Amino acid sequence: MKFFLPLLCLPIFLYSYSLDELLELSHNNKLVKSAQHLLTSKELLYESSKSSYLPTIDIGANYQNASKETPNIAQNTLKAQASIRYTLYDGDKRSNLYRQLESSIDSSKSSVEATKNTISLDVTRLYFEYLGLEADREATSQAIEQLKEELKRVEFFYEAGTITKDEVAKIDSRVKNTLVLLQEIELKRLEVTHTLEYYISKRVEHLDGFTTITLPIEQEEILRADLKALEYEAASMLYEANIEKSQNRPLIYLDDTLSHTDYYFDNKSLKSGFLVENQNIAMVNVSWNIFDFGAKTKAYESKLQEYLSKKSILEYEKDKANVEYRLAKRSLLIAQEKVKSTQAVAEAASLAFKLIKFKYENKTIDNVAYLLALSEKYNALRDSKRAIYELEVRKAELIYFSGKDIKEFCR
Repeated sequence: MKFFLPLLCLPIFLYSYSLDELLELSHNNKLVKSAQHLLTSKELLYESSKSSYLPTIDIGANYQNASKETPNIAQNTLKAQASIRYTLYDGDKRSNLYRQLESSIDSSKSSVEATKNTISLDVTRLYFEYLGLEADREATSQAIEQLKEELKRVEFFYEAGTITKDEVAKIDSRVKNTLVLLQEIELKRLEVTHTLEYYISKRVEHLDGFTTITLPIEQEEILRADLKALEYEAASMLYEANIEKSQNRPLIYLDDTLSHTDYYFDNKSLKSGFLVENQNIAMVNVSWNIFDFGAKTKAYESKLQEYLSKKSILEYEKDKANVEYRLAKRSLLIAQEKVKSTQAVAEAASLAFKLIKFKYENKTIDNVAYLLALSEKYNALRDSKRAIYELEVRKAELIYFSGKDIKEFCR
């Protein structure tokens, strides 16, 4: 039984997340949920505002006791009433309010999408940074193994008295320095996994390296979600300004009240025949603020300036986004060329190391040239793999800056 428990726990700790899984989990994190709650709040406010413009019905009752009866006032009176009120015209405030709230909702929807897209880019960068660090660790581990083997060899020759102690010390110091470098790489790898945990709210131990980014067939630029959010927000501010402007127009509303009254006279002879028990009164009311020292006009102008400010920010961000998109396209082309060049360098460095190692073992060159060739070989291998991962990041950036969702292009 003792043997089964570790076996059952092992898959839990060795589970590897793919990029697609990371993106799926990150799209349900607390930042996204916060944006979704804000969207729900605005949708409820919109429904509330629509309901407030529907006819309102109020009911009421009152009891009245008079100390002195008259033909029109009974000693005790009971009255029940129901009234309905409906706004007929409010200076287009209602239509502008609806449009303002609809634009605000559209802005929040785009903000949710923009939050997801930004998180997708951040997670994708972290994912391939992790794979790059794994490549660094693999290359460094191989270099350490190579150096340890060489250290054993030179120690044997030193004990035999054929080489000096400084040659052993050079190899030994290189081993120690490379071990420290390996620890630094491991620390960076842990920093990446811990950062990913913030995004997905789950423990991350390992990532698989089988996910790649496929570029869309059509690479035209569309408006990014964050820019759409700004666009809707600007429109919302314009409608807010129009709401303030509508305050300078008349308000017309209908008020219809139905009432029933019971009169209880202590002296029945005083009861007037003109008293009405059932009554319905319908009124059309007009209210118009024609002078307020320009308060509402200034409020409108203030909101209009807010709209113009937001519109300027939107235009700036659109120009910036266009530059970012063009730079992303250029960066992708450079990354593609970098993959080819680093692969060529890695092949050349491996061939050079074989030759230098042969010469070093036959004592035709010193260990300085050997250590340099060894370092160049593993650095070239590391750079070659890193260039591949950098290319994937550049693809993701181009997809993001073109206004598309990275998650749709993970393979």
